[in-house]
Amino acid sequence: MGQLTLPASGSVYIDADAVIYSVEKIEPYWTLLQPMWSAAKAGQFAIIGSELLLLETLVKPFQTGDTTLEKSFRDLLMNAAEVRLVPMNITVLESAARLRAQLGLKTP
Repeated sequence: MGQLTLPASGSVYIDADAVIYSVEKIEPYWTLLQPMWSAAKAGQFAIIGSELLLLETLVKPFQTGDTTLEKSFRDLLMNAAEVRLVPMNITVLESAARLRAQLGLKTP
């Protein structure tokens, strides 16, 4: 596995995989992603993502009833100073995540 090349400033856009690997500490990706999170916390750059990240990351905790994992995703995506989500309608996204979790639907 390679290594991340991080910018000196600006923004880094992340997808759901990066969030899941980081929150669940899935190797070898967790180790690869740690420098990105450290640099963002130090103010080197902002981490941005779509509010769709909420939908994509909450499916597993909703399926399994894992409220601790749910809280971990929410804390990172909604409360971490280094993460900024591009706005969408949260209510619709959560409803879609619950439907996906309950009915096995795919995101259109």
